[in-house]
Amino acid sequence: MNIQKLGTNQLSINTGDRLCFMSYETLVCEVTNFEDGNEPIVKITEGQPQSKTTAKYLNAFFELHGIHVPKIKKVK
Repeated sequence: MNIQKLGTNQLSINTGDRLCFMSYETLVCEVTNFEDGNEPIVKITEGQPQSKTTAKYLNAFFELHGIHVPKIKKVK
């Protein structure tokens, strides 16, 4: 398991078969099927992101792992 700190209380976790983005103690996003050039499956937890800061770090998480998704903005 590899854990990287993206910001205060913002973590990227790689378990080997899935990537997770956590903000504080909330699982914001989980990515599977990202290995060997496969099309990743991105699951964003319902109601996330809840803040502009979480959205900023979620985008940084995607960039860090080379996952191409539209830029995420704060949920209104």
